[in-house]
Amino acid sequence: MRASGFQLEDLFQSKSLTEDTDLEWQPVQEPNVMGYEVVWRATTEATWTHSRSVGKITQYTFKGVSKDNTFFGVRAVDSKGRRSPVAFPRPVR
Repeated sequence: MRASGFQLEDLFQSKSLTEDTDLEWQPVQEPNVMGYEVVWRATTEATWTHSRSVGKITQYTFKGVSKDNTFFGVRAVDSKGRRSPVAFPRPVR
């Protein structure tokens, strides 16, 4: 089920040349947003294969997960468990 009325914006991915991947986003300004999920998949996969609830934070680091072989995204989750569309990161310039 998708959450209506809110969407995550301004998601950024670090450009640092390490095996870690840093994601940072702006919080959704809706009172019923209870937290966020980060999602990821191999670049060869058509759909999201992994997700992790990270709570009500606005940055997350994937330790040892290469930016070169993996797509990342973040979605907001409301108090009823409904999820927003996944936001894709933009590189920090």
